[in-house]
Amino acid sequence: MANKSVPVKKVLSPLQPAITSDMVNKLQQTPESKAKISGTQDGSVAATWRSPQLMILFEDGDLHSARQHLLDSLQNPFAEGAVATVLVQESVREQFVGLVAQNLKRLEPQVASNPSYVRTLAQIEQLNAKVVKAEGDVPADASPLLVSDFSSSYLGQPGPTGAITLHTFRTAREATQVNVKESVPYARVSIWNEKLACAYEVLGQLTVDTITINCFNPDLSPIRPAFEGNRNDVCLVKGYHYETLTVNSKRRIVVFPVGTIFAN
Repeated sequence: MANKSVPVKKVLSPLQPAITSDMVNKLQQTPESKAKISGTQDGSVAATWRSPQLMILFEDGDLHSARQHLLDSLQNPFAEGAVATVLVQESVREQFVGLVAQNLKRLEPQVASNPSYVRTLAQIEQLNAKVVKAEGDVPADASPLLVSDFSSSYLGQPGPTGAITLHTFRTAREATQVNVKESVPYARVSIWNEKLACAYEVLGQLTVDTITINCFNPDLSPIRPAFEGNRNDVCLVKGYHYETLTVNSKRRIVVFPVGTIFAN
């Protein structure tokens, strides 16, 4: 179906399989997208952003799959492609935060001793910010950090902070307005919502060109040539829908598992 214009609203056959957590968690990743604690050649953690991501979680999204990918970023916040900011719909915030908190573990020494992480700890104390940390016997200075209601700029440095910021929204429109507060140069946006219509509504208000829906860090090679060639295209590869199209005068890549339903 190459070189064929793709409508924004696409209805999938009801006979196609429903999305499952297994499909999401077994996504093939490009080698450079896999988490690595050592982000530079000398083994140190990078001091500049390395393709950070924004995660937007709606009440109709798969909380458990989103949680797993967020946990990976919380444990390794300096990794390439890690989540830097998460927006959670108000109705599921408490439940989602609870799921995340109970699975936090002690940070690796390379992360806990990173100067950016150490500075962030001091800044959090000054701000008296509300922070979700690991429970049990994990030391406060070696815990993953999920900081509520403060943008990354408040944590005192322009690059990665070692923490992930958490914001709450009520509606899809409000989600994009909340995101404006952040100055992080996101490389991708991961939207978790079983209703594609709502997800497409959000992507039209975002400036990021790569949007994944109900999946995280998928391999973009099937759609990359069309995107770089500035042409509309759509393909199905290994159970995932890939498309590139122009929305609000900006070319986008959209990826989601086959079986996601287009509904309001």
